[in-house]
Amino acid sequence: MMVGFSSDTTNAMAGKFHSVFTNLKTAIPGIACIKCSCHMIHLSASKACLKLPRSIEDLLRNVGSHLSISHSRQTKYKAFQEFFQVEIHKILAPCTTRWQSLKACVDRVLKQFSALKEYFRLVNFEDPSKTSELIYSTMENSFRTVLTK
Repeated sequence: MMVGFSSDTTNAMAGKFHSVFTNLKTAIPGIACIKCSCHMIHLSASKACLKLPRSIEDLLRNVGSHLSISHSRQTKYKAFQEFFQVEIHKILAPCTTRWQSLKACVDRVLKQFSALKEYFRLVNFEDPSKTSELIYSTMENSFRTVLTK
């Protein structure tokens, strides 16, 4: 038996007269209508992401960008993954719809953390740049606190 109905808030779907919901309510008197549940979840998740420190998202974007633009960097990083015995995965970068991709990116970086950190230590030694220095210092300083709690 159906107990709930969720849709957008157009009159055809959830209006007071002759809508899908009113027709369902006639057939199933106890049914509940939840309007725009996906939109509410999106708004809630987006608001929650605003509470994350900006440095986390910057780190994820910088790491993803650094590794995605060069095949030789990807090959070198793959050797680090093998050495540190972590699964061979591409590093994900957050997309513009933050809440949909941020968790996957954080999870991937945490699983690959030791290999990534040592990779960027080497990059800073061999070919330093402001971005790679920022990535390494963020991983060295900011994540040490988080990972040791």
